[in-house]
Amino acid sequence: MAASDSPLSVLLEDPERSALMSDVDGTLCRIVDRPDQARVPVRARESLEILADSLALVACITGRPSPVARKMVGAEKITYFGNHGLSYIKPGQDRPTVVIEGEEAERARNFIREHDNPFWVTSKIRIEDKGPIQALHWRGAGNRTEAVVRGIADHAQSAGLATHWGRKVLELRPPGMEGKAGAVDELLDGIEIDTVVFAGDDRTDLEAALRLRKLAEEGQLKNLMIVAIDSSEGPPELVEMADLVVAEPEEWIDLIEDLAARASEAAAGATRPE
Repeated sequence: MAASDSPLSVLLEDPERSALMSDVDGTLCRIVDRPDQARVPVRARESLEILADSLALVACITGRPSPVARKMVGAEKITYFGNHGLSYIKPGQDRPTVVIEGEEAERARNFIREHDNPFWVTSKIRIEDKGPIQALHWRGAGNRTEAVVRGIADHAQSAGLATHWGRKVLELRPPGMEGKAGAVDELLDGIEIDTVVFAGDDRTDLEAALRLRKLAEEGQLKNLMIVAIDSSEGPPELVEMADLVVAEPEEWIDLIEDLAARASEAAAGATRPE
């Protein structure tokens, strides 16, 4: 495939003003029953590292804490925006920058401490501590468990928390957070970016895609490509608005890998003596 034939080739037309943004779970790796067992292929890490040397910005926007995402993906030269926009780690940083702190950051964790009980365990509800966000997973459990989770969601909302539904996961969040849409704004703030390619698979990614589409409509972005990883559990709206739809994470990684190869060829050509 020639560079001009690659769906992502627009990023290399003016790489110093281009950004590649990608979700992690369901996008750079397959969704698994237990989140701690998810694995990002080595070729994805290597390709993202190569692209980080060419593009103005390469970032993963994820629901996982940013240090966890960096360890999971493994690319050191890219930015990780974690907890759906609540913390980020830039290349060279040892610790994440936290967007929300104090009492608000503890509200969801305190709710879990006060209400967790053995029945949650017998219902096969697994709790993932993401700091300001607490996630309740029930992949592999039945409809009865989902009914229990919906009851927890109602209780959490009454306690003033925001609830967000994902693929067999309920997140309890501090109220008022913008999620991945806010992460997109933060990533683009202060840098000159004309072109963005964004890839995702679930409702949180739809929020980011909608924000990017709004920026493009307002003329703040010249080129925008939304890539959706198709899933029966994902929002159909994301697939409908996408410029490119792929069937699985491996296909998205194929595109990244191909783009990285083209970027390497372009860099090698630029350094060859005439």
